[in-house]
Amino acid sequence: MGTFIGKGNKLGEPIHIDRAQDHIFGHCLLNDWSSRDIQKWEYVPLGPFLAKNFASTISCWIITPEALAPFKIALPDQDRAQLMPYL
Repeated sequence: MGTFIGKGNKLGEPIHIDRAQDHIFGHCLLNDWSSRDIQKWEYVPLGPFLAKNFASTISCWIITPEALAPFKIALPDQDRAQLMPYL
């Protein structure tokens, strides 16, 4: 799943998790087609940071959060660890 961010924030200013939805413009399908054997082959000429920058595609449709809202359901109860304060 890919997410398009609409409204930005000031440089160095974090976005609190409770306000993250205010910054999302929409969602799309994202597919990473790369495979480990090809990544290893690309790693040699391209370097360690470029081996995965090929072969990813996104859908041609962007679905807004408002369009997805009617299909939202509650998550089942989960045992979660407490988030660290900086998150």
